[in-house]
Amino acid sequence: MTKRWLLVVLILGLSLSTIVASQITVDVKLVTLVATVTDSAGRHVPDLKPEDFIVEEDGSPQSVTVLEQSFDAPVSMGVVLDTSTSMESKINTATSSIDRFLQTLGPDDDIFLMSFAGGVRLEQDFTSDRKKLESSLRRVRLSNGTALYDAIEKSLRKIRGGHHEKKAILLVTDGEDTASLLSLDEALRSVRASEVIVYCLGISPGAFGSVTRGPTGGGPTTGGPGGGGPTGGPTGIPGGRTNGPVITLPGGIQIPLPGTGRRQFPSGNPGGGGGGLDSVDMSVLNSVANASGGKAWLITSNSVNGSNSQLDNALDEIAAELRSQYTIGYHPTHSLNDGKWHRVDVKMKNSRYNVRSRKEYFGGENPGK
Repeated sequence: MTKRWLLVVLILGLSLSTIVASQITVDVKLVTLVATVTDSAGRHVPDLKPEDFIVEEDGSPQSVTVLEQSFDAPVSMGVVLDTSTSMESKINTATSSIDRFLQTLGPDDDIFLMSFAGGVRLEQDFTSDRKKLESSLRRVRLSNGTALYDAIEKSLRKIRGGHHEKKAILLVTDGEDTASLLSLDEALRSVRASEVIVYCLGISPGAFGSVTRGPTGGGPTTGGPGGGGPTGGPTGIPGGRTNGPVITLPGGIQIPLPGTGRRQFPSGNPGGGGGGLDSVDMSVLNSVANASGGKAWLITSNSVNGSNSQLDNALDEIAAELRSQYTIGYHPTHSLNDGKWHRVDVKMKNSRYNVRSRKEYFGGENPGK
């Protein structure tokens, strides 16, 4: 075959492929959710199949077309640490436990460290170098104020730059917000609009201030559907105070808002001049965790040598959970750019299993941007 004929055949082939491509549309858009499945003993359940899940969007059943379990999938993670002055008696224990936790993560995981007091500071950009993270943890300095809501929003913005599809935030705090420019409603909206799992550790007053020996009381409060706190708070506000106004999300989840009976800036200084309250608000932390499909713990005590402490146990659970979750995918019947919020309910056919996942998503441009 001459070069001239080869050129003609090539041109015809390219023309035909262009025509075919113009007639075929491949819909690769999926709604994806990260789901954590445990049995009645709290153990992670492996080897599940798509038919083991029941997924509904806005009340309509959906067909699960993708199911993957992330045993070794790398994670992009942000560690967000409260460095207000109220953390003075707790910061060494907290940073040591966080450093130990980071050593247990996968070698390919990329991690950033962010601190917050009266403002928010990036201590270490994304890295997989644990030595850099350890050094950054040791360098954190305490100051006045607690810009909790600002830290939540800024960490969610930062995590978008992570290299890996799976993303998570670890938030560690011992106080209520006293210095944020954003409101709780705005921070929570950012959580709802993201695809990031948020784990919250609330350290109670005096948790590390005195050494306890032997068994200690007060297990962790957990976020999740129907998960009440130790004080028996109403659904959606487990274990938290209920004074003041609330907003109600789809599904009846109630979130407390600053207002009469609960000021946004308890120190009386929105500029962050106060030292921050040494009184963790678990209603806020549970609300943030629940909205993301994550979990919240209340840390009330620590053991003599740090082993088997509530803090270490919670961090170990997070590390194990990140390697045991499922990614669920389905094709919705509507456009993914419809500009609407959609409620998603994930359940298990086996009633002995519990599942935790994100409860909604926004169709279109991220409204939290």
